[in-house]
Amino acid sequence: MLPLPPTPLVRLGNLFPEHPVFAKCEFLAPSGCFKIRGAVHLIESLIREDRRPELIVPSSGNTAVGAAVAAKALGFRMVGVVPETIARAKDDKLRALGVELVKITGGGSELLRRATELAQERGGYFVHPHLDPLWTDGYQSIAAEIHDLLPSCRSIVLPVGGGGLLMGLAKQLTASPACPRLFGCEPYSYPKYAQFDHSRGKTIADGLVLEFPHPAVQQVIAERRISISLVAEADIRRALAALYETQGLIVEPSSAITLAFVMNHLDELNGPICVILTGENIAREDHTKLCQSEPGS
Repeated sequence: MLPLPPTPLVRLGNLFPEHPVFAKCEFLAPSGCFKIRGAVHLIESLIREDRRPELIVPSSGNTAVGAAVAAKALGFRMVGVVPETIARAKDDKLRALGVELVKITGGGSELLRRATELAQERGGYFVHPHLDPLWTDGYQSIAAEIHDLLPSCRSIVLPVGGGGLLMGLAKQLTASPACPRLFGCEPYSYPKYAQFDHSRGKTIADGLVLEFPHPAVQQVIAERRISISLVAEADIRRALAALYETQGLIVEPSSAITLAFVMNHLDELNGPICVILTGENIAREDHTKLCQSEPGS
């Protein structure tokens, strides 16, 4: 077993002195991101079944890092199928953990396709970080911890990439007697599940990129009437800087998107509000450049 202590829930009082806005600091989890919850849940499930396959993990970075930390601790081998453009901080962490990396051209959907092929070729376990319940059920504990630490919470704001976090939270909250409303955030430059009629472009929230939305995630969004909103790149940068300058917190753009949404929609949300800050695997010099640079630079 690999114990995962609850991550802190911090009130963002410097940013919102008159509103009850809290941050669930998942970036303080081992591996620097929430993905380790899914990894531990999956690996411990395999151990209970007396199975130890090689794990084939498609990832833009954090999923592989979370899986690598858990795999090393629990004695599993893994291969990370990652983009050639993977962030330096994540690449360094994966190499330090001894992960075999298969780098490809393409985004999230292509990573999933190549990892599926590789798992078939090697007889390994294909980790689907968005749809495998053995992985996504690990995220239920985030909602459970929010409920324990902030039982009056009425709004939970989360970033939406492939949809694995959304799936885990929605499943847990279905069984909750006092159910906060979920608000999902996507970069305006690269929407997936939100309604949009504009062309996609590049986004600094690279952990939220997926070419093709999953129908299963779309179904949960529709059934639960989960709001999915788009956030501008400039707003993500401002939130990134605000978290650091006012609260001393360093996170990735894919995390800061939740704060950017709250900063723009504070009066529309029922409080208390909880934003999930999912990861901090970003080189410090890259973080500084993003905070200081102008949009589009």
